Formats: sequence, C-alpha cells, structure tokens
Amino acid sequence: MSVLDKAVQLVDTLGRAPGPMRLGALAEEISIPKSSAHRLLVELARHGLVRRCGDGEYTMGYRLVEWGRLADRSIGIRDIAAPVMATLRDQVRESVHLYVRDGDSRVCVHAVEGPHALRPVAVLGKALPLGYGAAGKLLLAYADDATVRRVSQQLPVHRNRTLPTRDDLATIRAGGWSVSVDEMEDGLTSLAAPISTPGGGVPAALAIAGATTRIAPDRYDEVHGLLSDACREIASRSS
Repeated sequence: MSVLDKAVQLVDTLGRAPGPMRLGALAEEISIPKSSAHRLLVELARHGLVRRCGDGEYTMGYRLVEWGRLADRSIGIRDIAAPVMATLRDQVRESVHLYVRDGDSRVCVHAVEGPHALRPVAVLGKALPLGYGAAGKLLLAYADDATVRRVSQQLPVHRNRTLPTRDDLATIRAGGWSVSVDEMEDGLTSLAAPISTPGGGVPAALAIAGATTRIAPDRYDEVHGLLSDACREIASRSS
C-alpha cells in the first residue's frame, strides 16, 4: 500500500467516524504502525486535510470543505438536475438520487428526500459499487468493456448477490432502465434510468428509491415513465 493510499484511508476513516478519533484507533483501523499514522497525520494537518482536536484526537480538516465545494461546482449536472428531481419527488412521493460514475464506482452527488419517515438515506460523495443497486447496474450496463471486466474481478459478489451477466446488461441497455429489490438494503426497492449526453454517453443515472411495500411491481410502469421523462428533461437542459 502506497503512502498516498494510506493517507486516503486515514481521511476516509475520519470521514466515516461519528466523531474525532485517537491516533491509536486510526492506526488500528487501517492496519499501520502508530508511528506511520502519526507522520501521515502531521503532513495531512499541515495541508489542512485533517486537524487535531482535544487530547491527541483528529478529525476532518476544513480544506476538505473547499475541495468539496470545488468538486460540486465541477459537476454541472447537479444544479441542472436539482429542480427536476424535486418535481419528480413530488410526483412519486419517494426519494430521488442522482449518481455519476467515478472510475469503477458510483457516487451520489445530489439527493431529494421523500416525505415518508421510512426512506433510504443517501450519503453524498460515498463510493458505492457498480453492478449492484438499480443505479449501479444501469451505470455498469453503459460502461466500457474494460470497466465491466475490472468490476467483475473486484466485486463479483455483494450481499450474497452476483453481478448481472452481459446478457442482463444488454437487457438493461435495451430497456433503458433497471430495478433492484433488497440489493443494497433489505426492504428497499429502486428504479434507475440513464441521463445521456448528446454524444450518446451515459455519465449519470437518476434513481427513485423507497420501501418495497410502496414501490411494488404494479407501480413500475408509472415510476419508470416519470423517471424517463425526468432524465430526458435533464439531458435536454444539459445540452
């Protein structure tokens, strides 16, 4: 594992922690010596990526806020999609999530929560697997062959489920949508459709997610229609 890998793991661990973490806990979490963790944390703190607080505890640095703002600004589709997603949420009364492909993963860059107390929680910026969940399967279906091969080697099984076959991915592309039931979380159903670019690429997917009891198969046609309309509107505003 390179120094950069270790530094990224430290920052990621702090980001997922419910509060500040002590040096020993951080070193144990990513399986490196305390001395190595300390040297990395000193360097990261010097660049504002982590900060020391309390007695030997560390947390996320304020510079990451600025980086997040810059990254968000660079994803122009988010601002375009936001009002369309709000309208879609009101139509289906379920949560709406916008995902983009980031290498061999997918990341939620915007979420509009549904009105129900029982609803999925999308963590903005968290890397999620391709090939699992409605948006993950859809983005994998439109990915290049090299990405499909890498994903099949890296994560062939997730939550006791296997990746969709190439025939499954072809079916998703032909239909222009995907569905998942209990793939990412028990009791959760999601449907996703592609947001296309003028050149034919699919950089993003729009997903509707909610309790399986509310998004039953007899609603799929209705939800799919509204979802596809929203994707086309976002694509047209982006061109």
